[in-house]
Amino acid sequence: MDKRIHLYIDNDLSVPEKQAFERELSENRQLFHDYTKMSGLLKLAEKQYGQTQSPSDITDRILGTIAHRERSYDALRQVLRIAAVLAIVVLTGSGIFTYVHRTANLVKITFNVSLPDAQKVYLLGTFNKWGNVPEQLQKTGNGSFSLTLKLKPGIYQYVYKVNDNEILPDPHAQLYTNDGFGQRNAVLIVKNTRRS
Repeated sequence: MDKRIHLYIDNDLSVPEKQAFERELSENRQLFHDYTKMSGLLKLAEKQYGQTQSPSDITDRILGTIAHRERSYDALRQVLRIAAVLAIVVLTGSGIFTYVHRTANLVKITFNVSLPDAQKVYLLGTFNKWGNVPEQLQKTGNGSFSLTLKLKPGIYQYVYKVNDNEILPDPHAQLYTNDGFGQRNAVLIVKNTRRS
């Protein structure tokens, strides 16, 4: 995900950088898609916990800059998918994490999965550049695998790689997103545990 999205949301861009980012946002479909996902998750966290830092009209301001542009059917379908996922999360009350500022402390997160037929299980995600440094889960008995990582607060996507060939989203995840290839990734939102 483009780092400027976080900088924009945290209001850490200069005025010229902010204007350039908003122009690019209206022209770059992938950047708009990533921003829409992030702002939707922020609005969900704000609704449930009131702990986000984005201005309440941020989405309206961005959408206003691109209102004159015609969106393709694919882009609209992608936005509707994201909205549907967020609506399900809100309706089921399953969103249990919140987004926090990117410079906060590290949080221990334990990944557990039961795969009785698996020999090896790896964790791939945005936190390790999708396996650039593969994280192998340890077998804990009865076909279960576990791994604990220290992650910065933020939003991550991840999957399990089973026996060096099968890709599996976490069956216990609270939230999922389309991976752009017809499959889905699990989404993890790590909240800050440090109290100020």
